[in-house]
Amino acid sequence: MKPRILISRSVESSGLYESAVEKAGGEPLSFHCPDPEMEFDGLILAGGGDVDPAEFLEANHGSREIDGPRDRVEFDLVNRCICENKPILGICRGHQVVNIALGGNIYQDMNDYLLDVHDQPADGAPRTHVVKLGMMTMLDTLYGGEMVVNSSHHQAVRQFGQGLYRTAWDEHGVVEAMQHGTLPIWTVQFHPEQMTGEDGTADGQKIFDFFLEQCRKHCEG
Repeated sequence: MKPRILISRSVESSGLYESAVEKAGGEPLSFHCPDPEMEFDGLILAGGGDVDPAEFLEANHGSREIDGPRDRVEFDLVNRCICENKPILGICRGHQVVNIALGGNIYQDMNDYLLDVHDQPADGAPRTHVVKLGMMTMLDTLYGGEMVVNSSHHQAVRQFGQGLYRTAWDEHGVVEAMQHGTLPIWTVQFHPEQMTGEDGTADGQKIFDFFLEQCRKHCEG
């Protein structure tokens, strides 16, 4: 049986997450604000607008496109996955949701700290850069010591949530990926569903292949 992968996504999502899950051998269950009680084998928290800063006890200092109902659903989903030891893959917004759900916080707008080194150009042209990978991590296993990733975010992890540690970072020290010390949780700030390996970036499908393998192990366990 194919692992059932719940994808919590924005309303505007393009379908690339679903295609990557199918290619990796999974069955995508894709929703905006899914029912936290539905049955699934693994969770992907996809990209989208910013988390309400009230969730990490701050006033709004540059957060935008906030989706409060999605915030609440995704925090419930993270808590359920932790309780049931279900694998989680957080992507972009999802990377930040996991960190906040575990008690961390974020820089609400990197333009206040690092100019516009990550934000997407106004003309829509892709922005890419190299990130360093921590040894003996998921990304190191898949790609070696470094990789080229895409970049289209204006927020970033600041203080780590409980049990999380960085597994990738850029030349400025911006956290580009994390994983959990004991739980099956992996997160990336970039968008692997958009990385083809033919556009100057690494092949992002490897991350989905890895995640689906972890979900299969969970099902068998």
